[in-house]
Amino acid sequence: AETMGSRIGRAAQTFEVGELVVGYVGFLNGESLAGFLKGLFEGIDSRYRIQLKTYSHKPWKVRVLIQDLYQLVRERRKEPIIVLEPEGEPLPKVSGRIAEFFLKHSGRVNVLVGSREGIPKGVFRLASLVVDLCPGVTISTDYAASSALIAIANVLEEKLLEGEFGGSFTGPEPPPPSSTSRDWAQDN
Repeated sequence: AETMGSRIGRAAQTFEVGELVVGYVGFLNGESLAGFLKGLFEGIDSRYRIQLKTYSHKPWKVRVLIQDLYQLVRERRKEPIIVLEPEGEPLPKVSGRIAEFFLKHSGRVNVLVGSREGIPKGVFRLASLVVDLCPGVTISTDYAASSALIAIANVLEEKLLEGEFGGSFTGPEPPPPSSTSRDWAQDN
């Protein structure tokens, strides 16, 4: 669990996602969750330290939340929710809709990546879109987040280069820096 958490944390921090929500269904084994969270924070912190040293801009540190998956989806039902599961439409077929969510929507876009048993089917009916990143391939949990983020980044870059969305980003502002990061104004 710790190794998986570390890989997921590094992937999330690499892309500086606004937040990473660990969603759960039912009961959790406390020891497994503790190991996963330890790895998650180690992954985020290790990538963040590298970004601080190498980036010309101040990176955003990923915020981690834990919430029951059904409550998360219920609370965010008015926001775009993209579920990544093999039962969905192939990525190339829905790339325009994905780009629209990120480039035209003025708020948060929720991307749900399953683990072990996947995202429960009951969540599908509340999703804006159910997408299969790579038909015919089952992506392991520890690589699913990075695969999803790379796929979304490629879709957005392609659509921007095509000029389909005016050639510039018009989505939400990046998230504010976390309380653990230094103030940009003080650094300059």
